[in-house]
Amino acid sequence: MGAPMAEPGGRYDLVVVGAGPAGRMAAATAARAGLRVALLEKLPLPRHKPCGGGMPVPVRQELLPLAPEAVVDTRVRWMRHSWCFREALEAPVDPPGTPEPESRGLWMVQRPRFDAALVQQAVAAGAELWQGHAFESLEHGGAGLLLRVRRRPGAGRSAGWLQISTRQLIGADGAAGAVARSVGLRLRPRIALALELEVPHRWDPADRLLRPDLLHLDYGVLRCGYAWVFPKADHLNIGAGLFHARHHDVRRDPGARHRIRAAIDGYAAALGVDQQRLAGLRAHAHPLPFWDGPEPLQSPDGRVLLVGDAAGLINPLFGDGLFHAIRSGRLAGEAVASGEPCSYTGRVHDLMADEFEAARRWARLFYGLPGLVYRYGIRRPGATATAVRLLGGEVPFRGLGRRALRRLATGWMRAA
Repeated sequence: MGAPMAEPGGRYDLVVVGAGPAGRMAAATAARAGLRVALLEKLPLPRHKPCGGGMPVPVRQELLPLAPEAVVDTRVRWMRHSWCFREALEAPVDPPGTPEPESRGLWMVQRPRFDAALVQQAVAAGAELWQGHAFESLEHGGAGLLLRVRRRPGAGRSAGWLQISTRQLIGADGAAGAVARSVGLRLRPRIALALELEVPHRWDPADRLLRPDLLHLDYGVLRCGYAWVFPKADHLNIGAGLFHARHHDVRRDPGARHRIRAAIDGYAAALGVDQQRLAGLRAHAHPLPFWDGPEPLQSPDGRVLLVGDAAGLINPLFGDGLFHAIRSGRLAGEAVASGEPCSYTGRVHDLMADEFEAARRWARLFYGLPGLVYRYGIRRPGATATAVRLLGGEVPFRGLGRRALRRLATGWMRAA
């Protein structure tokens, strides 16, 4: 990944910690503007990253000129919704008659390959990539920041410690990132929890339930969450998540992992996946730092900015974060490059806060009354196409409003 160098050296305009989509976008944006940028990643690339890996159209537009064939495993054009694996409804992503150029079919990607492709773009833009370098702490100096970095052994390199000088720092180091803690930001984030299994799979054209163009979602098997099956080129991503449970940090719920894993096993069985195929597979855990209201996403002096999961930019209804991570990375890179880092929190809130707040209100309704929402919302004609546009920010959550609530209330009255 990029030309080998001895060690990070000299003074940087910007150091980005974390080479996921948010960090890569921030690094590439700043490097294209002529800044000297270092992109630190604590693990060798490519590395596994728990993530469903579904991308709506607006994400792809942010990533131009990324070639689809470089990262796309499958294209999802149908969704199969169910309640406790029953009452299933298969619905198209696009309304009938949608021309192919206007299709909102979801790209399904594998994160190791996707992230590696994005990092290559950042390196091509001029960012220096440093793999095996983990951020530990920082000190504030008169003219900038001094970072303490732990170097992992590898590629003829011994373990040790480095100091890196930089004018600005962007934390893209995820839910458990050390950058936020180092400047007193996001000290008590709301954390959801997802688990996923990657089950090797060969597609059978005769199987109408398991297809590379069909995504599965179940809303009844897991209270305060949902389960999924996402198609990839050579495997099924079978997962589930607890999103709005009573614990502020779901990882502190002693029974959470058991309930999530039971939902995964149940989904596999309902779709005819032999339990023997799951034996011995590692369940990858993914903490999800949900949006929990507007808060500062930069240090008071503007020297340190947070992006992506590190900033808690995960949609509180769907639990998706790729789109928001990429957008926040671009906004942070632009704020630093323009010499206006203190404008960053305002830029993010102007673009996302109202929508996240509306999504949070809908999340309270959905996770509080999931059966009602499923029967009188999700199962309605056109609901799937609307959800895909919500996912990509093409339809505002604020626009759902009274008509949707009226339909749910009418359904509830009929059921009562």
